[in-house]
Amino acid sequence: MHKVLLAVRVIQKGELVGYCSHQLTLPFAPFPGLRFEQGTSCKLWETMTGSELAPAVERVIFDLDEEQFVCIFNVDIPLRASFWYDDVDLTPGTVSAVGEYFRHIPITR
Repeated sequence: MHKVLLAVRVIQKGELVGYCSHQLTLPFAPFPGLRFEQGTSCKLWETMTGSELAPAVERVIFDLDEEQFVCIFNVDIPLRASFWYDDVDLTPGTVSAVGEYFRHIPITR
């Protein structure tokens, strides 16, 4: 079994809005292009506007300190599903724990 963190960065109009994440265990190592879905109990990728996204894993990182895989996603609408944990509020000059995983991934404008 593999410990996996799903890390999501929300970007709107080229600006960082926030981060959210969810930790889980998988019986396989994740890979770029993989899509995660959930049954009918919860719309995993439901947004604040009520639409539903279907993003694929953009990048997979292995965190040696945490001994976990990190699946990187970028979305353009904040997620609403209770599945996700919102990261700390962004304040100028600070970087959140989840945000650290995005430090080498520029925001495309």
